[in-house]
Amino acid sequence: MRSILIVLSGLLGFAAPAQAGETPWQAHLDMLQTRVVTTSADMTDADGMPLLAWEAKLAPGWKTYWRSPGEAGLPVRLSQNGTDIDILFPVPERFELFGLETYGYSHAVLLPFRPLSVSDGGVSVSASFMVCKDICVPFDATYDVPASALGADFSPHDIRVATWMEKVPARAGDGGAGLAIDSVRVTGPVGRQHVVVDAHADAMLTAPDMLAEVNDMVHFGAPKVKITGDGRSARFVLAAMTGKKPLDLRGEQIRLTFIDGQGHAIERILDLPEK
Repeated sequence: MRSILIVLSGLLGFAAPAQAGETPWQAHLDMLQTRVVTTSADMTDADGMPLLAWEAKLAPGWKTYWRSPGEAGLPVRLSQNGTDIDILFPVPERFELFGLETYGYSHAVLLPFRPLSVSDGGVSVSASFMVCKDICVPFDATYDVPASALGADFSPHDIRVATWMEKVPARAGDGGAGLAIDSVRVTGPVGRQHVVVDAHADAMLTAPDMLAEVNDMVHFGAPKVKITGDGRSARFVLAAMTGKKPLDLRGEQIRLTFIDGQGHAIERILDLPEK
């Protein structure tokens, strides 16, 4: 992230025992509150792993960040015993912070995840995250979920977590709306390259969007979008910003998130052509 004002003050949150269905709220100054909520056995996967969600309620004007925050901010990270947990990130909002384009969440968010393992004592999850408004502040917190709170017959959070799960881009399939990425290519000289993506959907596209991720050294702004054909296809042109030492995107791996503007999205990891 670029140089911006960050408050560093050992802002740690400590775990308290979970109640039925959730850990207690932890207050992080007056900027946000966080907790972990659990779901019922109905949402447990085939391996017996429960579905949980990190929940944040943000004070007005404060924002927290997606896995690729853009030109400022740091992503939410969850871990167990120092190993990162795969967070199922919902489609983020676009923000402008200090004139920089960023991606994240305002007001409130639930980030679903499955723990890496469950012990007889339950699950202990560590979190690191940043919030920004006029300044940016990083936090760390720990949440202890006892085994008795996992996989219960009922959870008051099932519907809320399921609602946020619907906002998570599909990693396989068509997102329930015939979404597909048809092609991707790189144009232009190194330092002034663009990624051009062609995609389509079964229904008419309404305000479609494309998010692109390569690595922490490359950022992409909002794409130029041209809807083509019968309104079900679109071309996205994304300008790459690679800093003082330009990176040749050809041959790199890219993660694309295609959003149709009607509540559906897919995510694909592709190799950019070398020529």
